[in-house]
Amino acid sequence: MTVSTENSPDLIAGDLAVAIHRGSIRDGERLPSQAKLAQSYGVSSGTAAAALAKLAAAGLIRTAPGSGTYATARPSTFDPNPVLDVMAAASVCRTLAGREFGPAEPDSPTLAVGGSPRWGTVWEDEETMPPRRLDVGVLAMLDRHVLRWMSEAFLSAARCLVAHGVTDADRHLIESARAILRDGGRRPEGQPGIALSGGPTPADEDVVLRIWPERGEPRDPDGPPF
Repeated sequence: MTVSTENSPDLIAGDLAVAIHRGSIRDGERLPSQAKLAQSYGVSSGTAAAALAKLAAAGLIRTAPGSGTYATARPSTFDPNPVLDVMAAASVCRTLAGREFGPAEPDSPTLAVGGSPRWGTVWEDEETMPPRRLDVGVLAMLDRHVLRWMSEAFLSAARCLVAHGVTDADRHLIESARAILRDGGRRPEGQPGIALSGGPTPADEDVVLRIWPERGEPRDPDGPPF
């Protein structure tokens, strides 16, 4: 396969990151060599090296001198990684988009998330991290098209994180993904809700002030609403 060399390190790094997340490259498994990657993508050795450098910067691979490059094995305890966390949130949304919860399901449906890709396979051992059950009752109520869009948006964002690194502008995205993985995207306890458009609104509620508390100073009643 031949691709344009423009942005090809981003393309290669994104492909490998997705493969690692989905378990096509198992944690701790050796990646194709730099020469093999260059041949497969029809790029120079330097371009392949740049792609591997992006994966290393994202914490997804490690290099053993004289041995090769390996997917970083996830430890038995939770170790946050922005790229893998965003991809995991994408998987949760994609799974829910294709799943129907019938009447026999519990009031709070759950999904198995996290854990090592080796769990439940012939490569499982005593150090393999198992998945955990995540309450997805809130997410399961969303329209499947919304969930599919969320999944694609998270996956696209994860590829960008690999290609360009994490910036301050990505913090909200990463925290959103981690909110899904942590508690199914439920609203944090004590955080007030915002009145729905067209729904009942308490007589003393000012939705504008809910969103912009700093606008609570007295306003001219004949002036603009903001």
